[in-house]
Amino acid sequence: MIRETLQRNLSRLQTDINLLLKDAFDKLRRKYPDRYQKGFLVIVDNLDRIPPNVGNHLFFDYAPQLQELDCTIIYTVPISVIYLYKNVSNLFSNPNIVPMVNIYEFNRSECDLNYNQQRLEGVASLIEQRVDVSAVFADRQQLLELVKASGGHVRQLMQITRSACLTATTRKHTKILPEDVTYALNQQQFDFERSTPTPEYYTTLARVCLEKDIAKDAMGQKLLFNLSVLEYNGNSRWNYVNPLVKQSYAFQQALRSIQGNP
Repeated sequence: MIRETLQRNLSRLQTDINLLLKDAFDKLRRKYPDRYQKGFLVIVDNLDRIPPNVGNHLFFDYAPQLQELDCTIIYTVPISVIYLYKNVSNLFSNPNIVPMVNIYEFNRSECDLNYNQQRLEGVASLIEQRVDVSAVFADRQQLLELVKASGGHVRQLMQITRSACLTATTRKHTKILPEDVTYALNQQQFDFERSTPTPEYYTTLARVCLEKDIAKDAMGQKLLFNLSVLEYNGNSRWNYVNPLVKQSYAFQQALRSIQGNP
């Protein structure tokens, strides 16, 4: 009922919001003439977490309405929307894509990429700036194992590090031990396995591992959305399978099947 009412009055709602923004900005500029000259900046966060079908509907069907507010707006867009064939750049300015931190030595012909030690250390420093690693981890190598498992995805790194801390605390360990890290990574891996519904998805993931790219279709969108597939870019753009997904038996089985029958 609320949605239907808003839909019928969307134009009037936009007009009222713009009048409010204009009035607020005029008052701020009069009160602080040297500080406020460029208008408001509004950041709409967490939209990157909405399901692909909702994101497609919002950013393509309502693109004009999203841009009609009288202020500068930053929308956080699901990565799956960026990969849609409709091309979101036709409706908005070019998106600013935040890639994963590349912790690998890229080689398009290799399925199992080697790690770049300097980049691993750089990502590890994100944790080292927040905690005393020697007081938290029994061995610094465990921190590097978490970095490798993150695939350079900072939010995932924070999540699995927190999980390892909670696991160690629950087990009454004074520091995070290798077994705590293994348990935390296994739990995250199981979450990915639960969100991968059919064997066909693992076949697609195996091809991403081999080809370093993902199809721009519904399945590709879903795998990007649930972070089973990550994007890296810089001199080139490429995709790779989330390290925690690569650990699963179903993925390894799909990979062996493809390699045996290319």
